[in-house]
Amino acid sequence: MRMRSSVVVVLAVLAVLGCGGKKQAAPRAGDDGGVAIGADLGRCVATLERAATMTPVERGGAVARGCGLCGKSWDALIAADRADTGAPFDLEEIWAVVKACGGACSNQAAGAFRNQLTELGSGKPATRPWRGLASACGALMRVDAASERFASAPWYALAMIGDKLKAARSTLPAAEQARIDTALAAMLFPLPPFTAPGTGFIVPGGGLRPGTPWLHITVTSDATFVGRLAFAHLAADGLRLVDGGMPYPGTRLSALDGLAAALDAPRAAGAPPPPTLPDRIEEPVLIAPRAAPARLVLDVTRALGAHRTYLAVAAPAPAALWRGLVAAHPLPFAATAPAGTRLRVGLVTPRIAVVDATGAVIASAVLPLEDRPLVERWTAALNAVAQGRTLEIVAEDGQVDTLSALLDAAAGGAAAVAIAAPAKAALSGKELPAFSDVAIKAALGEAPAAAPPSPGL
Repeated sequence: MRMRSSVVVVLAVLAVLGCGGKKQAAPRAGDDGGVAIGADLGRCVATLERAATMTPVERGGAVARGCGLCGKSWDALIAADRADTGAPFDLEEIWAVVKACGGACSNQAAGAFRNQLTELGSGKPATRPWRGLASACGALMRVDAASERFASAPWYALAMIGDKLKAARSTLPAAEQARIDTALAAMLFPLPPFTAPGTGFIVPGGGLRPGTPWLHITVTSDATFVGRLAFAHLAADGLRLVDGGMPYPGTRLSALDGLAAALDAPRAAGAPPPPTLPDRIEEPVLIAPRAAPARLVLDVTRALGAHRTYLAVAAPAPAALWRGLVAAHPLPFAATAPAGTRLRVGLVTPRIAVVDATGAVIASAVLPLEDRPLVERWTAALNAVAQGRTLEIVAEDGQVDTLSALLDAAAGGAAAVAIAAPAKAALSGKELPAFSDVAIKAALGEAPAAAPPSPGL
């Protein structure tokens, strides 16, 4: 009940600040004097406390839904963030929300913003109006040179929420300020791996490992980078960027033999601390465009040293406030295989082989279900024989999205780890008449399962 009485006090104080007297701030263009309404503030603080218990990827959407501190929902802005996909949006309602939050920093900025809103549509950048507003009104948008790449409708919504909370917090009793501060301490939101122009790679879909990555390896056709992934922190003093002073894509490697050392650097003494996350994944995700050759990814995995990595896959959009977020695939990559036999599969050739510790083929077969798509054939074979095994992958001419599909099949079969096959690795030799899980397991060194006892024995 203390919070309920406190927000009534806040409403009265903010009404005075917003409606007259010496403390009234100069209105911005389009300013309706929007302030945090008492009931909305109480609901927002409760939302923040709930969001603190959620996974980081879910927090942003929850906070946007529960913190309409300008007296309006953020739905119109979030819908407009998908205008480039052809999704419907309401121009007048977008401006009504911005106006309720205080408008732009000048009439000129307001006019430019509204003009750019009229240009939204399928195939056109949905972030353009917000980047324009950030350029003209950086303080309003809580944007600087480092965070400009994230200027968007979601960033604006969180920036306004942060400013309204900051204004309201100073009017609250110490106990309620502490309540807000405790909730905000956990308000880290993962951001997409965007380059300075605000663009990012389209990564493949795939299975998801629970958890939030904070380190990355990014591979393109001509470079490999290592660095940190960015987060937004809705802090007591407003929205801020947390990227460890290492904007994406991070450090460019001159050669892959420096990869292992580069992966150690973010954890070295004197480096900025990692983000405080309840589900932080310590291994880096490996970001690669989904249409890139899979060999680029496999070449990187050979240089990991003692590290492991997970292929970056697209995070589910419904749970996230931002598009373009990445998550970790559940099956890890390592540079080398554990001792013993392992499975070998190609991204194009529909075969499976068993190889010994030296890489020599000791059994091979055509994948089962010859009349079915390759993904289904991988799935049938690996469900039968991959449990606890190392999967060695031959890139052939496969792409990264095909690699992700194979990893899905392997993870579904409970494989333990994936590695890159050596150059010119064979998928044939020691032919089996047909795929047989019994024969494959025997080649792997597994004892056949004991027959069930006969009835009556």
